Amino acid sequence: MKGRRRVLQAFAVILETALVASLMACSSGSDKETPPQESYMLIYFDGHMHTVRSDGSGDVAQIKATAIQRGLSAVIIADHCEELTRDKWASLQAETKAASDDSFLALPGFEVTGKEGLLNRDHIVAWNASDPFVGDDVSETCPEEMWPSEANPDGTGTKQPENMAKWVEYIHSQGGFAVQPHPVGTTRLEYGVDGIELYNQSQINDIVSYAKLLGYSDEESLEFAITLGNLATYGERDINEPLTLQGLTEPTTLKLVLEQVAGLRLGAPEAPLNSWDDLLMAYVDGTVSKPIFAFAGSDDHKTGDPDSNVGMAKNGLYVKSLTEDEVYAAIKAGRSFATTGPSLVLTVDGKLMGETARISGGSATLNLSANAESASAVVEKVDIIKNGKVIKSVNPSSSSYEGTIEDDVTGSGYYRIEITSFDASSGRRYFAWSNPIFFESS
Repeated sequence: MKGRRRVLQAFAVILETALVASLMACSSGSDKETPPQESYMLIYFDGHMHTVRSDGSGDVAQIKATAIQRGLSAVIIADHCEELTRDKWASLQAETKAASDDSFLALPGFEVTGKEGLLNRDHIVAWNASDPFVGDDVSETCPEEMWPSEANPDGTGTKQPENMAKWVEYIHSQGGFAVQPHPVGTTRLEYGVDGIELYNQSQINDIVSYAKLLGYSDEESLEFAITLGNLATYGERDINEPLTLQGLTEPTTLKLVLEQVAGLRLGAPEAPLNSWDDLLMAYVDGTVSKPIFAFAGSDDHKTGDPDSNVGMAKNGLYVKSLTEDEVYAAIKAGRSFATTGPSLVLTVDGKLMGETARISGGSATLNLSANAESASAVVEKVDIIKNGKVIKSVNPSSSSYEGTIEDDVTGSGYYRIEITSFDASSGRRYFAWSNPIFFESS
């Protein structure tokens, strides 16, 4: 709780200037089981970046060089569809094929780009979709051009959720996997997405830069950015925490401040600010027929620059071989975790992330491990989450952690874990989120 309040106080500091200006204007994630890495190998991929075909600065060869340097085995290029042509798409397919070999995969994808307002998430990244263009390719019509999305100045998501759903339907018609990126707002179940980004490095960097321009410290700016990024993970958890701002006699909340300063109706009835756990529970209770898995992406645009962010946010993926078919099979199965640094392993009664454990005897066995993956870092915290609630927290303060937990089980639900590490050399915290393991008790 203290950490969350410290982050929210950073919000208070950063928003104070805007709020005062606004007020002045008004007045003038038993025995240890066999870990999955013994039957699977762990690889890393970054699935969100851009080349010179849209708004990136680099080509596929430059992306590959950076990716390999940062320990990735695969990348998925997601150039903006609206800037693609048939020739550009063909060249992306050819370039990614040429960059792929037995030890590295470069795969073509695209991003459907809406005209969203601040804090909306009106984009869809398409992985493994065969064609970005709707109808006759001669017309080069993108999904966002066929089914437009109006600009929305509020923080309530797209004004045309039915069109977002059509984007996803089209991606599915092309054999694709649809991920909603930019974790700053609303994900509606009716979109039908397969995944969401819980962390977007480009977004974090942009928000940090904005906060620093207002004169706030690197630490405050980073905390501000991470808390905004956590909207997709935790929904309204943090924005309804009480805040005390200078110049106000009564406590307020971040939600109210955002409404007063920026006119953002976060969590409005027509577009509730769902957390990832809300979305997972919708699968558990049968509201939807498939779970929504989580990912991290760099969303890098400086792909040709020395300070490229490719691989700064990535996904650990458990695969049996490094092939395109196996990578996409593992992604679709949820056999992955999102991370900015730490690695993790999670099983429930021997089942892997994305799978369902059939529990008998009333007790589930969770085996988990975490590694800070840096010589100067320690695993600071491990949260075990069940049906959206933290049921156990561990503070190892060591480079790695392994544990076995027995938990009473009734009904159905899921487990996931979150890892926080702290790196003394950078003075920063890094995070990892497992995808869920579902359970059904008998």
